[in-house]
Amino acid sequence: MNKPLEIVSQFRVSENDKMALRHLPFTPYLISHRNREITKDWLLRRQEDLDINFGYFISLSFYKQRDNPVIQYLDNHHIRKVILDFFYPHAKPKNRIRLWFFVEQHKSGKLHLHFLMEKVDWNSWFAKGNRKLILHKKTLNNIIGNKFDIEDVGTQALTNHLKEWINKLGRGKKSTKIKSIGEVEQRVHYLNKSLDSFSLPDIEEFNNWEHIDYENSDLGDDDSLSIKGKSNERNKSIQV
Repeated sequence: MNKPLEIVSQFRVSENDKMALRHLPFTPYLISHRNREITKDWLLRRQEDLDINFGYFISLSFYKQRDNPVIQYLDNHHIRKVILDFFYPHAKPKNRIRLWFFVEQHKSGKLHLHFLMEKVDWNSWFAKGNRKLILHKKTLNNIIGNKFDIEDVGTQALTNHLKEWINKLGRGKKSTKIKSIGEVEQRVHYLNKSLDSFSLPDIEEFNNWEHIDYENSDLGDDDSLSIKGKSNERNKSIQV
């Protein structure tokens, strides 16, 4: 007669139902999971403290991909300028839209980019000043026929602007994806997946903690925490 199969926990200590997560041995999985959760929570606190109302989750893929995050940060500086020039072709207001940049590594070791962008009041943006836009013919026909969504027109104009001014950006539809932010916590959790180190290739140039581009992201500083409570007015009056 065959001996009954015994299913044994990988962590013997966890068989005690009085044990908490902190009692488990620090395996690579648990360490990376903890790092990911701590970083996610810190970013969500920064969003709350700075009162940032994110509206968009944007992904960019390049036909000339980087494998060094420092060089990608330099590219991000240019991308940031291109975005802000789109919204503010002249002087940049103090209460401009804010951006958070995240670098993600492919299994090949090459890098692509995600960033979160603050919500835009497109009606106000289109109403102010002259705007030079690149739109598809179908979109123009829809505007003439009064069959359009102002949000779609705005994000399409931004997409085409990015492709016009970022040389390394692919020209296909999949190279630039602008999506609604959806659930912010889920997006931020996703953006920290590089901290699950076991899921990434061992590429010397990329340290898992380098996924956040602090230099080009509007993460504030210690003094910025004092603005909490003042910025409800800001979110109502972000200049576009």
